[in-house]
Formats: sequence, structure tokens, C-alpha cells
Amino acid sequence: MALPSLSGVDHCHLNVANLEQAVSWYKTVLGFDIVPELAFWDEGKGPLTLEDAQATIRLALFEAEGKSKGIAFAASGEQFIAWLKHLHALNIKTVIADHQVTYSVYFQDLSGNSHEITSHDHVYIAANI
Repeated sequence: MALPSLSGVDHCHLNVANLEQAVSWYKTVLGFDIVPELAFWDEGKGPLTLEDAQATIRLALFEAEGKSKGIAFAASGEQFIAWLKHLHALNIKTVIADHQVTYSVYFQDLSGNSHEITSHDHVYIAANI
């Protein structure tokens, strides 16, 4: 079986001590702003998605202690479906989440590090899973 491809990194998960202060810091220091169409996900402690002015880098901020959750890789709808099949064929435990505007599949590596593959092709995936 051929290894499915990825489109890049969709976003990085970061744990922060104070969500409000972190949003201000990322705005002032790096020019990141809240992504309006994803702001509804924030339940007071995140995830709150920020992106740079060029919309090429996204961060998902969570108000939490401890290590950050890891990287979310980007995939098209077709790539996402191929990854589901690939991970299943390798007997890797996955959790699929319908986030209303995106789909994500969560899984762990051998050391317990969490990873995510996410796609914004919601309509395609909903019709094909």
C-alpha cells in the first residue's frame, strides 16, 4: 500500500498559562490574530485558533498546564480518507472528530505523543466516510 501524502502543517497546539494574555502577546509580538470563523470552538479555555497576517501559520491555543499536544498535519479531503484507511490497515487506534467545519483524526505514536491530521474539506469527507 502506498503511503498517503500530506498537504503540510495545518496548525500547532500550544498550552498557555493565560489565554487572554497569550492572545495579546501573539498579536503584539508576532502579528497573529484570532481566526473569526473558528472562534466558536473556544469554550473559555480554548482551542482558540490564531493565524499570521499572511494566513500561512496557525496556532491553536489551549489554557492548560503541561506539555503541548503536538502538530496537526494538513490534508485534502481525498488525503484524509486515504490516511484513515492507512492508519486502520496498520491497526493504529484513531479517534475521528467532526468539528462542524473541519474533520480531524487523532492518533498516538509509540511514545504516546498525540498527532492529528485535519482537513477543511468537510463536505467531501462527510460524504465519503
